[in-house]
Amino acid sequence: MKYHCFVSLIAFFIATVSIEAQTVPEVGLYRTFERSFENNASYSNKFTDVSLTCRFFSPTGHEILFYGFFDGDGNGGGDLRNGNIWKIRFLPDKPGLWKYSWAWSDSTQGGEASFICVTDGGGKGILQAYKDNPRWFAYNSSEPVWIKSYYESGHGSISQPLGWVAENVYQPMIDHGYNLLQVNWLLPLCCFSQYYHDGPAQLTPDLTLYKDGKPSATMRLDVWHMMERHIEWLNQKNIGLYMFLGFDGSRNDGPRWENLTESEKEFYVRYVVSRLAPYANIAGWNFVWEVPGNREECELGWARLIEKYDLFSHLRTYEDENPAENEYHRPEYTFAAIENHQVASAEKSEDRQYWKEPWTHHQACLAGYVSGKPVFMSEGNALWRRYWHPKCGATRDDLRRAAWACVTAGASFTWCGHEGEGPLMASGPQGLPFSDDENEYSESAFQIDILGNVMNNEVLFYRMSPADSLLTGCDPHKVWCLAERGKQYLVFSAGGDPFTAQLAKGIYSHNKWINTLTGTETDIPSVSSTDKQKISFHPPDSENDWLLLIRK
Repeated sequence: MKYHCFVSLIAFFIATVSIEAQTVPEVGLYRTFERSFENNASYSNKFTDVSLTCRFFSPTGHEILFYGFFDGDGNGGGDLRNGNIWKIRFLPDKPGLWKYSWAWSDSTQGGEASFICVTDGGGKGILQAYKDNPRWFAYNSSEPVWIKSYYESGHGSISQPLGWVAENVYQPMIDHGYNLLQVNWLLPLCCFSQYYHDGPAQLTPDLTLYKDGKPSATMRLDVWHMMERHIEWLNQKNIGLYMFLGFDGSRNDGPRWENLTESEKEFYVRYVVSRLAPYANIAGWNFVWEVPGNREECELGWARLIEKYDLFSHLRTYEDENPAENEYHRPEYTFAAIENHQVASAEKSEDRQYWKEPWTHHQACLAGYVSGKPVFMSEGNALWRRYWHPKCGATRDDLRRAAWACVTAGASFTWCGHEGEGPLMASGPQGLPFSDDENEYSESAFQIDILGNVMNNEVLFYRMSPADSLLTGCDPHKVWCLAERGKQYLVFSAGGDPFTAQLAKGIYSHNKWINTLTGTETDIPSVSSTDKQKISFHPPDSENDWLLLIRK
């Protein structure tokens, strides 16, 4: 009898554990955990009258306090008075059992629960500065990644069907190895006629996230849900999203940051962070484009709020038009997003003629680097067919050379090859340059592929730093060097300009020329160098741009 009772108890215990194990949800490492809560209490403003906070406890016992958010009916409907759904999101960075408890700021009852973080289906993690050479980016600061970025400028495309946008816009970029998109729809504040006019109609032409000065009373939950469908899809593909237009709509005739009260600023940042920071692919918060970086009432105060609420430490920055005099030394900023202005001259009228020049991109990247903070050329004028090429007269040759100018300065960059100013197209001569031979900029996409192959497969880029000082006998506006001294050297020469390079002592046996227009390679015999010997190099011709690789 005792034996049968014992067996029954064991069976009950196993069944109970099995049921409990089945009810504990699983989420992939660096994927987004989400849970919804109903709260049927009456509030005059459900965005602000009550707050939901959650304490998460990692498998090692580390505690993290994060915030929930009001989400209307949970499906994009509702407003400040309608809806009963609040949500919490979280980004687990360790596998194992996570416990959490939630509480409301009023008398509404909280609770506690748990989830299991598993490695299967996990993500890459958060993009940060590479700890061993912070000129470059890395996932979680430890896994270097060469950023291959495209400027996807469809402000209004989030209201087009996601399936069509994914197939015709995102997937072609992914198929070409792009791992980051610079986007204008994080957050939607302006310019909604810029959608793909050769695709399905928009669900709505008005995507303004909130009415000027009043985010806590007018937040558009339908817009949030449209936007987040795109974020989630791209997050599952590990595609980073850099927020180019940022939090301030004033640069594009949208809602102005400066029209927010201090309490509205706090609400706005906290709400955005609560919704978006648990997505690992948020690859850089940005205030807005072309601001000075030191204004307490604008970008500097904003960056402090981001730092306060984003406990996952996504990158944060402002975009500096004139990086020769930047504010990236400030702890509020963790990387540099730059443009290539005021490099040739402090006078705009004099400087403007140089905005198409690749060498200004190189110098801007060097000037924008502050120790420990990677540089990202987010608005290189020669790198944007859309908008900048018609403005400054840049060509496809300038685009290719500007890309190499950034890389040899130890920086990352974004580019775009779709036509400027007119209706945005996904395909055809004016569209994205990835899947249509009619588009003359498909050649530029191919040449960016050549660059990407070099950085990912020919060199260990994350060990390399700018090394123009090793070059002599050449035009510094045309020839640039990236090196890990004594081990690997990369020299780009525009127009086959000859040069002399100073190499550390050793025998370098893996050497080649690469034609950066065609990808054609020409092997070079072993090179033997005494310490700091200067060796002359002559590219195969003066009609193409050539890349020299010298490696042990």
